[in-house]
Amino acid sequence: MKKHGHSTALVAMCAGAFCLASAHAQSDRVYVGANAGGVLTDSTRVKEFFGPVSAGTKVRLDPGVRVGFVGGYKLTDWFAVEGETGVTANRISSIRGGDIDGDASLANIPFLLNARLQLPRHGRCPVTPYIGGGVGGAASLISTENHIDLAGVRFSGDEAGVVFAYQAFAGLRYDINSRMDVGVEYHYFATTGPTWEVDDAVGTSSDQMRFRGVQSHAISVAFNYHF
Repeated sequence: MKKHGHSTALVAMCAGAFCLASAHAQSDRVYVGANAGGVLTDSTRVKEFFGPVSAGTKVRLDPGVRVGFVGGYKLTDWFAVEGETGVTANRISSIRGGDIDGDASLANIPFLLNARLQLPRHGRCPVTPYIGGGVGGAASLISTENHIDLAGVRFSGDEAGVVFAYQAFAGLRYDINSRMDVGVEYHYFATTGPTWEVDDAVGTSSDQMRFRGVQSHAISVAFNYHF
């Protein structure tokens, strides 16, 4: 009986050690992170401004800011899936053929599902390269401090629309320790063309403002914490 009790205790200890080892092996698979940096967004064409506009009418954008937040799960040492949101914002510097009174801005708030590929950690090298991409949607927002005049029509206020969005990214990660890492990332982000409908548009042939989709290029500093 005593021998049986010792065997049971040994089995329990082994099982406990196995569970702890498994938990430790899984513990660093979940991670959260944030990144921030600057963004350059290409000029984009105005397709409609509450009616037809001249060919070649474009919105020019100043350099802006990008902030992102991610949460992910490493399925293997080299492959992870993650969700990402944040904001990319640029000030509208000019509209060809139009006039901007006060500040105006164009921003996108993405909701993306990403796939990330990275080299498994090799030896004691703390630097890891990675690439990835994502698809989803974005809330596209246009905002004016006073108003925008174009083609004899005036717009003021804030409007939002939902667009399809996608991105590609690449970076280098440096492991601070087993839980934390920092790195630098490049993001290419693009959307389909947003449409904003203004219910109180008066004296116009349309109640819609339509731009061509945006394309942006961002360099960010990133931080991740692994649980």
